[in-house]
Amino acid sequence: MNKFQAAFEILYILSCIDGEVSRKEVQVINDFISSNYGNINFDTREIIDSFDFMTGEGILEELKLAANVFKEYSNTKDKLILFDFAYTLISADGRITEEEGYFFYLLGKLWNIDIDRYLKTKF
Repeated sequence: MNKFQAAFEILYILSCIDGEVSRKEVQVINDFISSNYGNINFDTREIIDSFDFMTGEGILEELKLAANVFKEYSNTKDKLILFDFAYTLISADGRITEEEGYFFYLLGKLWNIDIDRYLKTKF
């Protein structure tokens, strides 16, 4: 897994936690990654299909793996850009579910982001 695939998986997982993800949402994720990190050179459809066979625990483990890969290949600015977009993604419908909040907090913890301080800047 490379940095780009890790970013895609993180955002895709956060998108699918509260239900199904539309093609438009996947395109928004792809556009975000391309404009912030460069060209996507992997098959997003293959990644999406692989999630169909994962359990909740498997998805959680995949998020941890993707977060660690992204952290390894990114600087602080890259992580904050992705973290900001992740927040925008999970709050786009006007509410953050318990599951979305859990995964978001976990991402922040894995990247050593002070969530309380971060959220204070949002409100």
